[in-house]
Parts: sequence; structure tokens; C-alpha cells
Amino acid sequence: MSTPSPSAVTLPRGSSPVSLAPILFFVGAVSCCFGIAMLAPVLIDLADGHEDYLIFLVCAGGTLFVGAGIAIATYDRSQQINLNETLLLLPLTWITASVVAALPFMLSDLQLPLADALFESVSGLTNTGSTVVKGLDGLPRGLLLWRFLLQWIGGFGVVTIAVLALPFLRIGGLQLFSLDLSPNSTKFVPRITEVVTQIGVIYIALTVICAACYWLAGMTPFDAIGHAMTTLATGGYSSHDASLGFFQSAAIEWIAVVFMIMGAMPFGLYIATIYGRTDALLRDDQVRLFLGIILGAVLLVALWRMIEHGASPGTAIREAAFATVSTITTTGFTAYDFSAWGGFAEAVMLLLMLIGGCSGSTVGGIKVFRILAMLKQLRAQLHRQIYPHGTFRVTFNGENIPEVIRVAIASYVFIYLLLLTALTLAIAFSGLDFRESLGAAATALGNNGPGLGPNSGPCCTFAEVPTPVKWLMSFGMLAGRLEILVLLIPFSRAFWRN
Repeated sequence: MSTPSPSAVTLPRGSSPVSLAPILFFVGAVSCCFGIAMLAPVLIDLADGHEDYLIFLVCAGGTLFVGAGIAIATYDRSQQINLNETLLLLPLTWITASVVAALPFMLSDLQLPLADALFESVSGLTNTGSTVVKGLDGLPRGLLLWRFLLQWIGGFGVVTIAVLALPFLRIGGLQLFSLDLSPNSTKFVPRITEVVTQIGVIYIALTVICAACYWLAGMTPFDAIGHAMTTLATGGYSSHDASLGFFQSAAIEWIAVVFMIMGAMPFGLYIATIYGRTDALLRDDQVRLFLGIILGAVLLVALWRMIEHGASPGTAIREAAFATVSTITTTGFTAYDFSAWGGFAEAVMLLLMLIGGCSGSTVGGIKVFRILAMLKQLRAQLHRQIYPHGTFRVTFNGENIPEVIRVAIASYVFIYLLLLTALTLAIAFSGLDFRESLGAAATALGNNGPGLGPNSGPCCTFAEVPTPVKWLMSFGMLAGRLEILVLLIPFSRAFWRN
């Protein structure tokens, strides 16, 4: 991991006028992938004898036809993509994918209105896990599989973007995580295609292992595979209204805890481990802080449960570990309603929603790396006040964090909190009280899942919130998943003048 040199950066190639052809080709190709993915629910609905297979078949055919047409019409083998095109491609791809993914929710037996269908698809693809669907236990397996697939596909897309695209775009200080992909690279990963392949292999392998563990712990094969998909994607969709609480199994909860943490780790470090750096994870500063935050939060919440509610140590630790890990990894699985545990526990969960997991993983939130960098910057500033003539380094994994990256991190955190405030006010204006407005804004922007309060917390869904709130949360989910700036930059005049 290093700051990229000009020779290392093959994407993007610089600033020049925007050409729509490579953007439309990529959007068309991604649409084709979603059309192919829709064939899986077709097969399972056919096996179950459910008529929704026709809906998925029509959606798949239409998506493939339109997507392939766009891709073929705009294909140019020599076409390269520049900086501005990349900044436009990412939000356009996610928005298009969300619209395509919403079609089965609108046309199937669910018959969700547009706002609800887009909310559900955006929540799935961004790995948020918030839902407007009730009665999951009675839904056909085709729709349940489609929800699982959305989060699994979204998780892979999130990791790929986090490892390859966002560092090159220098979003929020993430250029510190750029991989050297130049042909002369002496680093452990030489080419983009190898990075994507290795991420895919790791992602699939962890999903298979997680599914096997769930199955051995008592889940049906369908539930085991589906929940493994959403666990590794840190997405949180379930086939049951009670989420993992449906199974009433301590073993399943601990399995979820382990694999949620694995999904929240930097996938670039998994690749480094494959290439012989076996200590890469344990020596990483943000991983150590991430695990430290989890341990501290578990102990605090467990102690609160024992003192305030008389829970036994074993029960308190298990419940606190599950709720804490589900929240900080922005997975959103529920087995316990932490909003009923009192103000202290709810405040801890709100802070964990904001923090999120590690950069380069499937999680949302501000990210532990940025928290770590700002804490080190604060320590250096305190030392400068005490020793005005001293020189103090701000480091990550033993290397200096350049000032430009520190400024980018501080700017990103400010923008994150500013947007969180604006979303909270807008949602409150739409009719929710302050507690639920803050929870809805935080869970959307952090891609977390459950909100706060008795109506939209871990016990409930967002089905009953006003329609404007669903639109606002859909925007917040996309903004949070695209690190905010990627979604906002194309709206600036400077972007189009460049």
C-alpha cells in the first residue's frame, strides 16, 4: 500500500472533456450482469411452482436486451476512461443498477410503489439492509433470493471500488490505500484483472465457508446460503422478519459475529496475505483499532446490561457482541432490540454507526482509518501546543501521512457530519421526531440498516415512514456508499467546465 506515482495509475488517465461512450458501455455491461442474475430467481420460482418466475424472466429478458444493445452500440476497444468520466460513471452505474433491481419488487406479488421499490433495491445494493418489506417469512423464495443476491453483488462491487477506484480518485484520503498496478510494479499485485479475480476468489471462498458453518449450526441450505451472502457483504437482509433472532441460536450468532468482522476487514490485506505477508492483518493500524473499538464497546454494553438489567455475564457478552459487531460493521442483522436497552446502549450504537469498519472492505460509515488519522493528528497538535518548536509525525503503519491526505480526511469527516445534519433536518421536516430522524439519517448515510426508536429501530422496518423520507434515505444510502463526494461532484459547475 502506498501513495500512487503517475506511472502506477492506469485509471484514470487525466482530465479531459467527458465522453459518454465508455460510460454507457460500462452501464450496459453492468445491466447485462443484473439480467443474468435475475435468472437465478427464475429457476428457484420454477422449482417452487411460483408464478413470479414469469416476472423475473421478463425483467431478465428486457434488461439483457437493453443492456446488450447499449453495450454493443458504444463498444470501442481503444476507448480509455478519464478522471471526469470515472466520477460520472460510478454514480450513474449505481443509480441504473438500483432502477433495474427495483423492477421485480414493483412487478411481482409485492407490487411495491416506486419509492418503496427503489428504497429496497438501493438498500440492497449499498449493503444497508434497511427494508420496507413486511412478512418476509411468507415471501416466495425467488424474491428472497433476489434480495440476497443484491447484497452479495453489491458487496463485491463495493470492495472492488474501494480497492481500485476510490483510492485513485483521491476521495477522502483513500489514496493512501492505492495499489501499484503499473507493469513494472515490484509490489505484490501486478494487474487490475488479478486484483479483481483475487477479490472474487476470497469473497466466494469466505461466503462458502460461512454458509457451511450456518448449515452445520442448524439453518436450512437456502437460509444458510442466503445469510452467508448478506453476512460477508455486511448487508443484513434476511429471509425472516426477526432476522437472525428467528433461529434463537447462540452458535449462529457467534458465526455471524466472526464473518461480519471478516467482511469488515480490508480485502487488500487478504490479498497481501495470499502473497506471503501473513502478518498483514495483525500489523495493520486500522485493524488493531477496529478490533479494539469492538472489544471496548462489547465490554461497556455488556457491563451496562448486567448492571441495569441484571443479565448474566454470558448472556450479556453474547448479546452485546452480536449487537455491537452488527452495528459497527454496518451489517444490520438483528437478534436483540438494543433500543430497549436504555439510552447508554443506544448512544453507543449510534457512535458505532458513524464509525463503521475498515477502509477497503464492504462496510459503510466514516471508516476507522479516518478516525485513526484524526486521533493521531489531534495528538500531534496537542504535543505542538506543549512543545512549539518540536516536530511531530502523523503516521499510518509506520509511514508519514502527507498533509494533503490529512486535509482530505478532515474535509471528508466535516462533509459527512454536515450531510448527516442536513439529512436529519430534512427527515424531521417530513414528520419524524428527532430521535428517529437522527437514526434514519445515520443508518442511511452509514449504510447500517436499523434506525433508532420504537418505530424504526431493530424491532421494525421503514414501511410506515412517509414517502419523502424514503427518497431522502435512498439518496443518503447512495451518498454514503459512494463516499459522498463521488455522488456530489458531478453536480458542480467546475466538473463540467473542466
